[in-house]
Amino acid sequence: MGEVDIVFFAPPTTDALTCRARDDRDEASGRLDRTLGYVDEIGRVVAEVFVSGSARPDGEHGVPTPYADELLHSVVERFDLADVRRLRMRFYEHSAGPGSPTWSVTVLQRYRTDHENVEDVALVGTDSSGSVVARAWVTAAAS
Repeated sequence: MGEVDIVFFAPPTTDALTCRARDDRDEASGRLDRTLGYVDEIGRVVAEVFVSGSARPDGEHGVPTPYADELLHSVVERFDLADVRRLRMRFYEHSAGPGSPTWSVTVLQRYRTDHENVEDVALVGTDSSGSVVARAWVTAAAS
């Protein structure tokens, strides 16, 4: 199983950012935790990404990228990317069926933070056999 948690401290941007990385590897379990901090040109943290999963022998991280790409595409289709405040994803290594997952979307709650209305939304991806292969939780500014 792999997990990704992205927190935006400012709206997502296409500006050039500097990345600061920190890895914590547990040799006994084969787990790799990586924290990536993205800062702007004056040193403000714009986003922080935490990735956790099995480390592969070649040193690559074990997050299943095909599901990650599809999940990110689903999020971008449903939300204006500038409205996304936090995105948490969890990927499961089992999949009994071929093809792309089917995504269901549920609004969990709507509430007001100190400065804006937001909503928490869950996305669940299932394969053709009905097994859950990925889950995501999105916090986005609500209109």
